[in-house]
Amino acid sequence: MTIRDLPAELLTDIFEQVVNDDSLLDPFHPTSMSLSRWDRRPTKHDWILVSPNEDAHSKQTRVYAATKAIMFTCKQWYRIAYHLLFRCLFLSDIVRLPPLCFVLDRYAWLGWYVKRIHLVRYYIPRRVAMADVEIMLVTVIQHCPNLELFTVEWPITPSFPAIADSLATYSAKSLRSVQWKISPGCLAGLIWTLDALPALVSISIDFESLSTSTTPPGDASETSEDTSPLLGTASHISLTLNSLQQLTVRGLSQEFVEQAIGWSFPTLQSFTLDFAAHRNNLPDVAEFLKHHGTQLTFLDLNTIPALDLPGILAACPMLTSFSFNPDWRLPFHADSSEGGAARLLQEPHTRITHLGLHQLLHAFLTPSQSTGSGGGLPQVATILLQRTNDLTFSQLTRQLFPALKVVRVLNRTLLTGLERQDRPEDEGYARWERWEKQCNKEGVRLEDCTGALLGDLPLDSDDEWEEGSEGEYEYEYEEAERKQEQDGLAPSNVKELRDLLNDIRRMSVAESAPFLAEEGFAALL
Repeated sequence: MTIRDLPAELLTDIFEQVVNDDSLLDPFHPTSMSLSRWDRRPTKHDWILVSPNEDAHSKQTRVYAATKAIMFTCKQWYRIAYHLLFRCLFLSDIVRLPPLCFVLDRYAWLGWYVKRIHLVRYYIPRRVAMADVEIMLVTVIQHCPNLELFTVEWPITPSFPAIADSLATYSAKSLRSVQWKISPGCLAGLIWTLDALPALVSISIDFESLSTSTTPPGDASETSEDTSPLLGTASHISLTLNSLQQLTVRGLSQEFVEQAIGWSFPTLQSFTLDFAAHRNNLPDVAEFLKHHGTQLTFLDLNTIPALDLPGILAACPMLTSFSFNPDWRLPFHADSSEGGAARLLQEPHTRITHLGLHQLLHAFLTPSQSTGSGGGLPQVATILLQRTNDLTFSQLTRQLFPALKVVRVLNRTLLTGLERQDRPEDEGYARWERWEKQCNKEGVRLEDCTGALLGDLPLDSDDEWEEGSEGEYEYEYEEAERKQEQDGLAPSNVKELRDLLNDIRRMSVAESAPFLAEEGFAALL
């Protein structure tokens, strides 16, 4: 019996195991503590830092490539594997929406396989209007009754009412995760939508200012931030989201957070607030955490204005991971300047194991690199900011955080700048040595956003990389095998699946001309 003689049911199961990536169906969105990775550009001799979101894009592209390799092997496999293209719909170009709508209109049964819709828009062709995109997107949603994850990485403010209504109508019972970019003026519609989606496990909302796209950065106005959205009857809704475990809000989120103070999140474990570069109308984070911080295990606060850090940690006794901005000027800094004994916290936090640090550009980079131009902060302000960083970091010890294991520097711009200049320079290098020495003394690991030790940058030479890493990879492989044996995890079909993949590759090369011309939807993915 050859591979071609296997029954369709068995082939379907094999193809699903080979192609599917379960991480693409994880309802939880990446956080600031999610690891980035270095990747070398094939056309240039430099490294780029790949964010967790970009890594998810790459995974989806690889899944499509593997699925198409299987499909275009023979007619039988094409018919069996075609539905695998629809499990996760990843569209990085709007021009792919029309053929997708055509296929789902003609073969509606394919919509039952769709569990994830992820749209990444890099541009809109002139011949496609936003109204047309809205109609097509609503059409796709109507064909997906089992949709679990819906992510759109571009602003959908004009189309939000229609899209939200379609999700609430056709996917209310199955939808577990959403990610939207909308303006604060959509808040009333957002509240009604969340009330109609009780199964949500993860919510990520980016509130964008309508004026940011038209106002130059140097003349940014805060006028639009002072205008509260009209909520109408939505202001009287007290939401109860019994399944919600992760809440992420970015941008102008003041009104949303204030409304959420009175809502009920009995299972909320993760809260992220990214206020971007805004300085005015900061949400009342302290009041929000008084009501919802008791059960939180993950908290990420990335704001430029300082917050009451001791009060925040006191309101969240169960935290195991906490991220904040060490550029904040906190009350204990003034006590330190006067020569008195100063402490970041009055009482130790006994559960936090991971601390994440945002910003820190001025701690390690030269002024030109930290600002991206020849200007920047005055020298006095830079020195004051660096002293603030040093004082804050000196408090990240086992005395205040007895369970602390990892301190992670989260700023990807900082790490990219360090890679370009090869290492911290001058005062930045001395600061890195002091911080590294403190962490070694405390038995804490000081990491960058890739999970590597801070200061361990990618090598310039491939030969050096291979020579230095071969033994390490061998050791890691042996350790993984040993752990697998100890855990009793030794799947018997691994070799067969690998052989099948090799057969697929060989057959794809042998059959250079697929039976179906690449003109349909499969060729567009």
